[in-house]
Amino acid sequence: MTPLPDATIPDRFIRVIDHIDSHLESVPGVKVLAGIAAYSPYHFHRQFAALFDIPVAQYVRLMRLRRAAHALAFRTNQQIIEIAFQAGYETPEAFARAFRKIHDQSPTDFRAAPDWENWQAPYDKLRTVRARSNRMTTPSVGDIAVIDFPRTRTICLDHHGPQAHLGHTIRRFIDWRRAHHLPPSKAATFNIIWCHPDDTPPADFRFGLGVATPNRLTADDANMGLYELMLPAMRCAKLRHIGSDQMIGDSALRLYRDWLPQSSETPGDFPLFFQRVSFYPDVPDHEAITDIFLPLAS
Repeated sequence: MTPLPDATIPDRFIRVIDHIDSHLESVPGVKVLAGIAAYSPYHFHRQFAALFDIPVAQYVRLMRLRRAAHALAFRTNQQIIEIAFQAGYETPEAFARAFRKIHDQSPTDFRAAPDWENWQAPYDKLRTVRARSNRMTTPSVGDIAVIDFPRTRTICLDHHGPQAHLGHTIRRFIDWRRAHHLPPSKAATFNIIWCHPDDTPPADFRFGLGVATPNRLTADDANMGLYELMLPAMRCAKLRHIGSDQMIGDSALRLYRDWLPQSSETPGDFPLFFQRVSFYPDVPDHEAITDIFLPLAS
């Protein structure tokens, strides 16, 4: 089925997407979803599939399993049985069958050794839904705040190599933070965008994971590849991205393409960086918040 052009996606169906994403543990039936859309229940499921190129039941199932996969990979202190219940399965066995069907690994095996190369491939259709339900507009001067970013000491772990394997480095970083009692609620999280993945050979790809902390590095930390990085005091253009990471590149592009040329500003001598304010799967995908900072010349 070929989806309709983006301009035809009505707000009423975007409300449905947002409602599903916010209520994955107890998604209502088609009649209730049709009511949220103020649409005939006799035609709702066909219209949903026509707009997003995926049946609503399949969308719900994939969203639940995608959140479960993130929890298995990055919330290693959460029990698998709890993840199964949150994904809408009454027994761990039913969850394991559904998970293995799309990942070719049991939840236990996935948690122990995820297939990082392919772990997001089953959810490619969700990227289309996310793009089509996105209501981002071109940033105007009012959307961008030019701020004085304070000098901030961070401890960083860089990912080097193919972007597909980034999840492994993220998990190592999360485990280190947990062991050092630096949760995101107490210590700000940063990403340093050292290069553009589309213009960088996979072997040369570098992506920084950082946490703001006054703690000093130990020898063991250094042996793990962690290092101290001082984010300098600098002027920055700040754009708040609300929504999926799958669309964050579009926000950065609009910042460079649409705002920067008409701003009379010049980029400074430091890479683009992000501050993660709230994270998926801790919040629904469309509610995740990331502040994008573009350093500017003084």
